[in-house]
Amino acid sequence: MRRRVFGVLIGGLVLASTAAGPQAAAAEPCRWIAHDLPLPANSEWARTSGSSENNRFIVGEAEVGSDVGQSGLLWDDGVLTRLPSAGSSSIGVRPKDVNNDGVVVGRQVFYGQQRSLAFRWRGGSFELLPTPAGYSSRAEGINNLGDVVGEVWHEDDPEVRDVVVWPRTGSTTSLSSYIAVGISDGGKYAHLSQTSGFVNDLATGQQVELPGARRPMVLDNDRLFYATAAGIEERALTGELVATWDSGTWSWGRTSSGNVVFGAINRVATLWQWGIHYSLDSAKQPVVSENYYGDVTDGGALIGVYHDARGGSHPARWFWCG
Repeated sequence: MRRRVFGVLIGGLVLASTAAGPQAAAAEPCRWIAHDLPLPANSEWARTSGSSENNRFIVGEAEVGSDVGQSGLLWDDGVLTRLPSAGSSSIGVRPKDVNNDGVVVGRQVFYGQQRSLAFRWRGGSFELLPTPAGYSSRAEGINNLGDVVGEVWHEDDPEVRDVVVWPRTGSTTSLSSYIAVGISDGGKYAHLSQTSGFVNDLATGQQVELPGARRPMVLDNDRLFYATAAGIEERALTGELVATWDSGTWSWGRTSSGNVVFGAINRVATLWQWGIHYSLDSAKQPVVSENYYGDVTDGGALIGVYHDARGGSHPARWFWCG
């Protein structure tokens, strides 16, 4: 299904660029069409922030009405659930990732205390993940087994962070690093220091370094992506270089087959198919920013956020030819 969808796309672009004459001019070319994800009434500054590997679930957040903090949002096959308030309108709920079972992780932001705590949400209730006294924390990723990766930092020195794994069973693992990226079902978690990238094995403690890796780094379908001078490098979790995606300056993810990569060249949304890249043809362009999540699903849809004429943000899914 995916091969057919994207094969038609490439063919359509070639035909559109080579055809001539009145009949060709009258033809309506295919495009990527944005379908808005539903939002609560009076929502502002809505955005996506993660999705499950099976692409059933998407998470995000929005400022809703007069609430002080952000509201967490969960879409299940496009059907919206607003995560319940954490107990006060001064507490923001900011999801970051969701697994195939619909378990959501992220952070609760306590605005009056200038503090945040990592949470796991499942079955309609929140669970705050263990965080030392005097520290803040946030969850950045969850695998399908329930292992969570994130960061903790002392509230007096928020620029110095440790990457933490809250495993589904056993004790918490912590190491001196800087930014948590994600965790695979095989228990390998990716993270960044100020100068390099790393993959650690939760079971063995073995570490692989990725010299020169930098943010933004993405972990998707057991592959790591980050920009270099040559383009976007795609690496296996063992550190081997799989591919370099020409001219890419940003990546959001790949299909499970690896045939299609979704990212950007100089902040223009771009798709690579078997090494060929082309700009996303859509009236509503996905916003390319570290503040907005994007992905390409195995079913051939795109996930992201676009801006309207007034600068408002809208979470959406893009489908080829409508």
